[in-house]
Amino acid sequence: MRMFWVRAVGLVLGGQVAQAEQANTIIVMDGSGSMWGQIDGRPKLEIARQTLAEVLVDFPPERGLGLLAYGHRRKGDCSDIELLVAPTPGTASELLSRANTMRFLGKTPLTEAVRRAALDLRSTEDAATVILITDGLETCAGDPCALGRELEQSGVDFTAHVVGFGLQGAETAALECLALETGGRYFDAGDARGLRDALNQTLTPREVQQAEAALPPAQPATLDAPEIAGRAMQIEVRWSGPAREGDYIDIVPFDGAGTHAFDATPVVADSDTVMLTMPANLGDYVLRYVQPLSEEEQAMIADGTRERTLALRNISVVDIDNFLRAPDVAGQGAMVSVDWAGPKGFLGLYHASQTNLDAWLAGMSLVESSPVEMQMPLDEGDYTLRYIVEGSGYSSAELAVENITVTAAQISFLAPDRVRPGVDFTLIWSGPGGPRDWIDLVDPGTDGLYSGDGYSEYSYTYLRNSTEDRAITLTAPDVPGTYELRYIAEFPPSGRDDTSERALLFRQGLTVAADALDWSPDIRETVAATAMPVADEVALPASPEGDAATSGFDDVAIGDDLGYLCEEQLGCLIEDRKTGVSFFLRPGWGTDFPYRDGPEAPVRINFFDTASEARLSLNAPPEVTEGTLCLPSTMGPVCNLTPDEPAALLGATLLLQTIQPLN
Repeated sequence: MRMFWVRAVGLVLGGQVAQAEQANTIIVMDGSGSMWGQIDGRPKLEIARQTLAEVLVDFPPERGLGLLAYGHRRKGDCSDIELLVAPTPGTASELLSRANTMRFLGKTPLTEAVRRAALDLRSTEDAATVILITDGLETCAGDPCALGRELEQSGVDFTAHVVGFGLQGAETAALECLALETGGRYFDAGDARGLRDALNQTLTPREVQQAEAALPPAQPATLDAPEIAGRAMQIEVRWSGPAREGDYIDIVPFDGAGTHAFDATPVVADSDTVMLTMPANLGDYVLRYVQPLSEEEQAMIADGTRERTLALRNISVVDIDNFLRAPDVAGQGAMVSVDWAGPKGFLGLYHASQTNLDAWLAGMSLVESSPVEMQMPLDEGDYTLRYIVEGSGYSSAELAVENITVTAAQISFLAPDRVRPGVDFTLIWSGPGGPRDWIDLVDPGTDGLYSGDGYSEYSYTYLRNSTEDRAITLTAPDVPGTYELRYIAEFPPSGRDDTSERALLFRQGLTVAADALDWSPDIRETVAATAMPVADEVALPASPEGDAATSGFDDVAIGDDLGYLCEEQLGCLIEDRKTGVSFFLRPGWGTDFPYRDGPEAPVRINFFDTASEARLSLNAPPEVTEGTLCLPSTMGPVCNLTPDEPAALLGATLLLQTIQPLN
């Protein structure tokens, strides 16, 4: 296969006129299949792409640059020629991107491709220079030598330079003729270094060549690194080179200039690797081995040049697998589990309308494994979670966004209505469970949240140590009377945008009286001691086992597939020996028949409140519980199918504390 770069630019070669210095450039790339052949174990197309990227780093961005390709779309078609990038200024990065995505599969109509490039450039009235890089000969009956004479005689200011890429003997004759007939030169490139030298002599501005020629030859250097990397990732770059004091390796944008470094690391003589952090923004970049010039070397050039590049390697920043997952809805102050994957970064919580990435309400570094826990604000409304990475050169990018709506918190207390003065009593709670939340006991109607608000707080407990069993102990006041239990949530004021720091989310009355019944600190002991004997299955005609196993929750009603019903004032201890599970039911609660789909399958039970629409389910199928809040228990997940029903929270709280295998 052959690969051609056709360039309309009059630069670099001796005797070319000043007008040509501003001419356009077209690169014609051969997409035929022989470029898959290898030199020193590397495909020629890979060598050509990388060499092109290295040389174009120094291509003047003010000069027009275009790309014409052939043989890249269809096999066996000599008419497969296409202008991919029109020759305009600042297209070096686009050109390289298109070249890197080309396929190599067709024939080699090199003569017609050169003709097309010359005709496209004729309309500009500028000089046209062709740089032809080929690893073989014409395969579409064209005659490059005859074309050279034809173009020269047509009056077009046209020059063809030819680089023979791995050619030998007679293969070079027709291509040398094309160069000679148009006043160009022929270069023999047997490997990547030869190709780079040939391209530098034809693409590098003349003044750059003259400056480099004034310096003593530099010791060779090499760079080895991945061709692609993710945003803000750290990569290892292997290098060889002189390791002169001050030498460094950096990463720069592929913009035709390479003047702004994103990250730079000095090389150390006793090491052959450096670590560089990639930019956060997508695009094409270049790794460079750079050597600062000594004062003597700078004096030799005398044009202000302070350093020279000894090695180059192109690299692209791409999106690698990353995601961010969080619930669509959460309650006030809730601790939300957020799954993520990708490079280390930052997770920020924002008001949905906030566009300033610095104005976050809460944030955390994503450096550990997924998932992470993040507390939701106390104000209801719409919010946004943003996964942000910070790359080298102070660059940052947003990888993923999740919208989340904060709604009213669902909170319940399982506590006595009346207690004796001064006794300790247990309270079972459900709610957000934030790390700084607490429950207190105060006078009725108290709204104060801070010590300066001047209210009496008779007892309080922080909830951070009770999020597993949801049980805390409070002490009743010594004076009989009416009091109030409150749930106070706190959102740490660590962010850079405004939000509420504390909120009173729930309150429930409590009477302190000398004649109150004793309330055990252990809720299980309390219910067991005051409940009736173990409840039996309701004496109703049982449905066939198959119906019970497949009945949907909406089908459950009193008298229809009813398994258990609690009619005792203090609740019922249920023991279902068929499935081996026990639990407590609140007064007025019932279930369908517990069942298993198989001997090793989990127990499934549907729970409901006869006085409300509250519905719960144990080990329900995913299609039933999708989008609902499910909490783990010793027998499997308990899902609240009616989150807007306060009774469901009370039922779930008791169930989570008491459900267990039947011994």
